[in-house]
Amino acid sequence: MKLFKIIFVIPVILALTVALAAPVFASEADDTQQGVQHVLDAEGLLSEKNSKKIEKAAESVYEKNGIDLFAYITGKKLPDPDETGSSVYQSYARSKAALVMMVDSDNAYLRVYGRAQNIFTDDEIATIAEKSAKQKSDAAILLTFVKLTGTSLTDKGVQPIPEGRLLPRLVDDAGLLSKSDQSELLAQLDEISERRQLDVVVVTNNSLGDKTVEQYADDFFDYNGYGYGENDDGILLLLSMDTREWAISTYGKAIDIFTDQGQQYMTDDFLPYISDAKYYKGFSRFAELCDEFIGQYNESGSAYDSDHLPKEPFGVAGALGGSLVVGLIAGLIVALTLKSQLTSVKPQTMATAYTMPGSLKITDRTDLFLYHNITRVARPKDTDSSSRHSSGHSHSSSSTHTSSSGRSHGGSHGHF
Repeated sequence: MKLFKIIFVIPVILALTVALAAPVFASEADDTQQGVQHVLDAEGLLSEKNSKKIEKAAESVYEKNGIDLFAYITGKKLPDPDETGSSVYQSYARSKAALVMMVDSDNAYLRVYGRAQNIFTDDEIATIAEKSAKQKSDAAILLTFVKLTGTSLTDKGVQPIPEGRLLPRLVDDAGLLSKSDQSELLAQLDEISERRQLDVVVVTNNSLGDKTVEQYADDFFDYNGYGYGENDDGILLLLSMDTREWAISTYGKAIDIFTDQGQQYMTDDFLPYISDAKYYKGFSRFAELCDEFIGQYNESGSAYDSDHLPKEPFGVAGALGGSLVVGLIAGLIVALTLKSQLTSVKPQTMATAYTMPGSLKITDRTDLFLYHNITRVARPKDTDSSSRHSSGHSHSSSSTHTSSSGRSHGGSHGHF
């Protein structure tokens, strides 16, 4: 009898356990399917229809542009909108960029966080806030905020930044390299990147589309998931054949490693190969220089910069130059020795030494103006080079600028 009770009780206990656990699993599954909640309405002030409409629009913006938009509503007066907005961002944002619109009993507030602060200007934020606040209902305010922000992000070309690298570290869309060269260069880039824990990337194309070479390089880095580690450290070299332009884009730790002067040194070294259509040699030399610069920074904690750059190799050019100098000095010594032996004739300061007495009779004298001297002084000119440009704010010894994703990049660009 006892055995029967035990056998009967065990299935009942298991059935009750499954029954009680089912709602929990279902709730977790529902949360996973719904994703992050963009509408935060704990008091139920919005209708279900309006709440779903705002939620759908906000999720669409996240999927298309990679920016979280949160709609927070309360029937009370917010004591501190800054604290509330920050709490929402820290608790719910999936990306490192978000905008939070808060509506309380009296006012509407708009706050911007993460890299979204670089995407929007203060004037743009003020315009979105003002147009949204003019709406007659809370639901209309929040929906207008989502729609205006989404339109602006799309117009700016902002796209989601992938979590992982999607493309190889060599993308030769211009077809400048043979298959064997591509394989060797990719192996070199991968080896350096993994050993140094910083992505070193080479990209070629035949068209920039409607972007500048700087924009294309930054966007290619951002939107194809390049960058090593949690800070996405990396450097990318872009070569565009339609405009004969090059660009370097740096991000994360690479901004500090590759300073403006350091990049100038690098391009002076590898660009001549590219200009001579020796593309593999140029790209390989770029990779070697990246390895050297990263090593310098990792070992000493300081980057190669204007007051400290790699020593120029003596090389073949140096040997030829040295031989030429030695030859000139030897030739000069021989010439001076031969000249010193010509002592039979000495220079005369007066013309009478070369005439016979009484042989020259001057019957007429005339003064002729033969020439004049003009001294010219050049006016100071702008020293900016048209082949190299840097823009943005100073980041240590590197200039930085904001890409379309709202991230801060270093880099340089020019023609070859």
